[in-house]
Formats: sequence, structure tokens, C-alpha cells
Amino acid sequence: MSNDTRQNYSSTSFLQLEEKLLVIQQVDYESGIYYRSESPLPYLDFKKVGWDRIIPKEHKAIVIKNQFVSITILPEMGRIYSMIYQPTGHETLWRNDIIRPGGANNELGWWLWIGGIEYTLPKDEHGTSWALMWDYEILKNTETCKTLRMQVQEPTSGLYHQIDLSLVANSSALKSDISIWNPTPETVNFAHWVNPMWAPGGKNELTDQTEFLIPTKQVLIAERWQKNLGPSPQSWVENPLRYICNWPKMGDLMADGLDAGFYGVYSHEEEEGVVRVFDPDINPGVDIWTYGFNPDDVPMGSGKKNKGYAEIWGGTVKHFPDETAPLPANGTISWSEWIYPFQKTKGLSIATENVALHHRSVSHGLEVSLCPSISIVSAQLKFQVDGKTIISKLFSTSPDNPYHIIIEWEKISTSSNILMILLDGEEEILRIQIQAFTPYFKFLKQDR
Repeated sequence: MSNDTRQNYSSTSFLQLEEKLLVIQQVDYESGIYYRSESPLPYLDFKKVGWDRIIPKEHKAIVIKNQFVSITILPEMGRIYSMIYQPTGHETLWRNDIIRPGGANNELGWWLWIGGIEYTLPKDEHGTSWALMWDYEILKNTETCKTLRMQVQEPTSGLYHQIDLSLVANSSALKSDISIWNPTPETVNFAHWVNPMWAPGGKNELTDQTEFLIPTKQVLIAERWQKNLGPSPQSWVENPLRYICNWPKMGDLMADGLDAGFYGVYSHEEEEGVVRVFDPDINPGVDIWTYGFNPDDVPMGSGKKNKGYAEIWGGTVKHFPDETAPLPANGTISWSEWIYPFQKTKGLSIATENVALHHRSVSHGLEVSLCPSISIVSAQLKFQVDGKTIISKLFSTSPDNPYHIIIEWEKISTSSNILMILLDGEEEILRIQIQAFTPYFKFLKQDR
């Protein structure tokens, strides 16, 4: 579907880009930053951090928004800072009330608790790219599309990191076109991880019934976290760790392979979620890290009590954080991905860049709920059994107008696979196969 087609779907559509200075309070940590003669990276002397000195810091910010989302980017940090879901007015990302540093298992030995979404190179937890000064430019600023480019060269690996962030009219999905280039004459082993710090629902912390949504059959628990989270591997479909309220303490769990290219979180109390959609062949890694349920040690700069957030890492390698993969001399790896909020689906069974959909068996039928990332005036949902269309529903839907239906079992076969097809006009945008009375799905097609 073209951007020009999408822009005509809503008479209330608008798309804006604003450059501004954003003041954020922070601990006076920059007084502790120093450089070593053999490295251009910024290191931190924790003894010189002014932990009790809270100072305002000006940041260059780019705000891109339409009627569905308002996204604040800190381009010189290579970071998305805020993603507000306009239909509810709720923030989807965790943000620290006062920025503060802390220790980390990376080349720098430290990291910044600020929140949002970071894009990391070249390896280890958080890498080093978050600490660098990024260049940026506005590539497109039209009525139908806004695109911001952020780029940096990571000095220890020599890799160039380029991210084009785009929002189009009448869409809630932020598209990221990511490219990593190795200009050196040698092969470089690296791992790229996207780290969204999610807390959907607008409370700046996880609600008790937040569900973690990964299309995998089992998860792996690193040895250092098995005391907190249990043995490895574990089946995922009915695992209690799908809900934050069942995490006794902090830790990581990793998907042991993916059945589809998405993952997300959903707050059942607030009926809001957020999802990342991507190519699982290029980005096979998914890792969840949290502080555990109702923790005492979330490093809020103010010291205020907070239930924390979910870091759900997505990587170009399968295992976090030690695995790497080679990028040959003058080689490039590129891909596109989408992040968007959604609502009122009661969970998530499948997601593409155009729609988040949940289906489940209920006592009297098949319940289907969907929330698109685009406005669809001429939507059609078809149910087929043994190649024959049994039910066809016409409707309109948009990010602020989700669709919900229950199909009674007597109207469809309870012993055969049910094929469900979603159309946008004549264009098929989703096709999934459902086995009646089970929550499982077989992924057939993802529109790209």
C-alpha cells in the first residue's frame, strides 16, 4: 500500500515534525567522564559523579507526530526518548525521572539509565554506541512522510551505524531502516541489539498483569539467572513467566528460535500494548530482562519507588549478550523494522507492520480482536474451512478504532483448520491458520 493511499483514509490526519530543545534533569555524572590515551570512548569515574547534584541538561530533540503517535527522538544520542499513543494519551516507553549512570558489563563499564529505545553496537550489554555523539539530518519532511537519519561510526570496531526513522500519515508505526557497514579491510565480529524499554499503559512502570509476547516454543535461562527464574530450557506457551507478576527476581530469558518476526508486551489492566515487527532471519535474537515483580532496586534518579520496565532486546544473533557474527570487509547488513502501540486486543497472537491481532477460543466460539497500525476503510475478514469461505465480515478500522468479533462454533467447523484472511480492499495483508479450540497458530504470510 502506498503512502499516498494511506493519507486519504482520515479527514483528521496530520503529520508534523518539530525541532526543539528539550531540558531533562540528570545527576551530574558528566563531571566524572574521562578519556584514555588509547581509546576515544568516554569512561566514567564513579567517585567523581555528583550523585546529589541534579542539573538540567539541554538536548536537541526531534518530535514527529500524527493523530496516532507522538515520537520524541534525541538524535545526538541515537535514541528514541518517548512514544505517546495519541488515542489514549499514554506513554509506552519507560523514562527515568532523573537520568543517572550505573555499572554495565560492556567495554565502558557503565551505562545511562535514561529510558526509551536504544540501538547498540558492537557487542556486550548495551555496547558503546549509546555513549557516542551521533550525526543526524532530516531526509524527508513532506505532508505524507517524515524521515530522520541518525548515524555514527563505532570506534572500537570501525562499523558505521545508520538508522532512518520514518513516520507516514495515518500510521501509528515508526519504521526503522537500519544499516551497518564495515568499511575496514578486515572481517569484524559484531552483534546489533535493539533495546526498547517498554512500560505500556501510561504509568511509567509495568502493570502487574503485563504479558510478554514472543512467538517461540521454548525459552532459555542463562546459568547466572536460573536461581531466580528456574531451569533451562522451559516451555513458553503456558509459562508463568509470560506475566511479570510471576517473576520473583530480576533476570534474562531468551527465545530458543522464533516462529514469526514479532514480539511485544501487553498491559491487560490498561488494555494497551506495543510491538516490534522485523525479519526473523536477519534478527533471530529475542531476550527479555526485567527487575522482577515489584522490585526495590529500579534506579530512579529521584529515588522514587517504581515497578520497573521490560527490556525486550532484538538482535542480529540468537543469544544475548556474548554471541557475535562476522561482517566481512566492506560488507553491509540492512533491514527494516516497525514499532507501534496497539489497544483492546486482550493479547497478541500475530503481528505484521500493518496489524496486531489476537484470537482465542471462548466457550461459544472463536474470539478475534485486531488493532491495525494504519487506517483501513474497506477491511474484510474472511474465514475459510476446507477452501470454502464460510463467513465474511466488512468493516472499517484504525489505530483508534480496533475491531472485535466472536464467531459462533456452529458457523465454522470445530474439527478442521480454520483459515483466516484479512484484506485491505483487494490487498491481502494477513493470512493465518487456526486450529479450533486451541490458542496456537500457523504463520503463513507477513506483508512486507
